[in-house]
Amino acid sequence: MINAVESHLKEADLDRKPSRSVDIFNSRWLQLFGFAFAMLYVVYFVIVYRAGSWIVGSTGLPIYTDFAVFWAAGMQTLHGNLAALYDSGEFMKVQAALFPPGDAFYPSWSSYPPTFLLVLAPLALLPYRFAFITWDMVTLLGCIAVVYLIVRRRAAIALALASPFTAWNFIAAQNGFLTASLLGASLLFLDRRPVMAGAFIGCLTYKPQFGILFPVALIASHQWRAIASAGVTVALLAAGSVTLFGAELWAGFPHGLAAQGELNLLAGPESNWGYLQSPYGLIRSLHGPTQLAWLVQGLVTLGGAVIVWIIWRSRVCYELKAATLSAAALLATPYAFAYDMAAIVIPAAFLATDQLRRGLLGGEKTMWILLFGAPLAVLVTLGDNAGGTTFGGTPVCLFAAFMLFCVILRRALRSFGNATIINDGLGLQPAAFL
Repeated sequence: MINAVESHLKEADLDRKPSRSVDIFNSRWLQLFGFAFAMLYVVYFVIVYRAGSWIVGSTGLPIYTDFAVFWAAGMQTLHGNLAALYDSGEFMKVQAALFPPGDAFYPSWSSYPPTFLLVLAPLALLPYRFAFITWDMVTLLGCIAVVYLIVRRRAAIALALASPFTAWNFIAAQNGFLTASLLGASLLFLDRRPVMAGAFIGCLTYKPQFGILFPVALIASHQWRAIASAGVTVALLAAGSVTLFGAELWAGFPHGLAAQGELNLLAGPESNWGYLQSPYGLIRSLHGPTQLAWLVQGLVTLGGAVIVWIIWRSRVCYELKAATLSAAALLATPYAFAYDMAAIVIPAAFLATDQLRRGLLGGEKTMWILLFGAPLAVLVTLGDNAGGTTFGGTPVCLFAAFMLFCVILRRALRSFGNATIINDGLGLQPAAFL
């Protein structure tokens, strides 16, 4: 029997044809490549800033971007009349009082719960340009720190900085870095410090659509302490927002959320659906009916939940579990934009960690090139709109996230298959992946 198992493993190894295990993240060339790309982004940012096309104009007045909505919400929080934050008409007036006339103001920020104001209110104490740069740098450093702690290689910092998604989020000063930081920190600590991980999961509820698969994974892995910690964190954040800002914000939040859904998910076919980097956005961008878009999104979300449940119930290594959950989280929501895809560095980091420990499967080097190159192609539209990535009206970033998920799932299924075979009636430990 033992001989038969050994024979099967040898055949499986031949079938996988893994490449020689090499620590590619110690490559100086890779580090130089990453930092060189990051420097190109910096040069571009300096050029557009000096030209008066980014952050502040040539007149010294702030330029309206995605970050302007955050800053305006923070300013309104500091100066009262908080009910205006979840009233589109009133919030438009707030923005008109803060930014130059003629800008096309975004009518709402109401997809965010009042707890997000605990961050935005202190930020609004700074002048616009300093608040913009502070937000960008602090959240970027948080994201880079989490990526480094996952991979433990300096080249990971360079590649995260060079990611096209990083450039998109930075120029818009959106919250993709914050989402990535909380998502990555949750999974980084979950295996050994579940209470701390639960606190990060609770903080991730500022953007709850990216945490909808966490309960599946936590229940599947019996992480009860993390669940309790997340619940306590959410309660404390909600209590803090009520204490500081009043309960009327929470009363207006459901109405504002419904208005936001009508604006971004229930708009007519003439809307630019390529901005939504989700299966729902893909179907709508291809002029599919709303019912079909919801059906496809529902199947993707349900399929992701089933896969996460199976993987997290199995004896697959933790890095692949974390990679599966974080990648599936990007696909499970219908409401995701290009800047949200900055969080793709988290599943990529966990995948890279597993590759460093166990080697590469055939085709995975090509995957990394495609994963970097495909979204890089859409940077040609960088100057047109920093809030969403479109390429021919199609959500290109979705394809990158889906490709990464498939690569992670392939590795997880290979590992899961080996564990099942070796444990079948023999009581042995799972074999090494490669």
